[in-house]
Amino acid sequence: MRTALVTLVALIALTGCSIGGKDDEPPKPTASAVPSPTGLATSLRAFSIGSYRFKVVAKEGSYTGAIDPVAGMLDASVSVRSDGASLKIDTIGVHGSAYTRLTGLPLPGFDGNTWFRVDQARVTRPGALGLSAIADPTGVQALVAATHDVRRSGGTYSGTVDMTRVNAWGPVDIARVVQLGAVARAVPFEATVDGQDRLLTMKVNIPDNPVEAAYSDFGSPVTVTAPSSAEPLPDHLYGMLGL
Repeated sequence: MRTALVTLVALIALTGCSIGGKDDEPPKPTASAVPSPTGLATSLRAFSIGSYRFKVVAKEGSYTGAIDPVAGMLDASVSVRSDGASLKIDTIGVHGSAYTRLTGLPLPGFDGNTWFRVDQARVTRPGALGLSAIADPTGVQALVAATHDVRRSGGTYSGTVDMTRVNAWGPVDIARVVQLGAVARAVPFEATVDGQDRLLTMKVNIPDNPVEAAYSDFGSPVTVTAPSSAEPLPDHLYGMLGL
């Protein structure tokens, strides 16, 4: 059971959720969604006007999927591992409705055979499982807004990120930022763009755990169908999943 809980905590971190009750949450960061003055923000324009695929990788696991923010479609999966255990959570968003499927832990509801319908009115944590952050599931907009000392050479950007201004980037949340101390204010990053200035990769060199995102398939259709036999998500799973 301890292994299962460790894995689940890794999952919550990877999906950008806070851990703990409302009374013990760390202070909110001063993240801003305004464009970075460096010009790197221009590479994010394609993310708001059409579909794309994404993949975020850290040592805890990966977060992959596809999104169409205009049509309101999200098809994503989180896969994490810890101490020999693995856990996968599939999430679907269809026109404001959300569904999830859980596979891996030896607990009720984690057999991977059942789709659950999420009551979004009960989702209290921003970005939980990517649901309330459907327009920016990887959190790259706030990350770019927190960049400094940005330089461009051809199709490559480099500089630093003030992680104290970012809610989460992969598994790096506010608790981890506090551990990093002063280092968190100037974490090196490198990004690449394509010939149309669309962001292709973003790597942030977090000490001991670099986190890299890749973006592709701009404009490709995202086809998602709501599960016809989905059951209501059990009450105990809202808390367990950090929703």
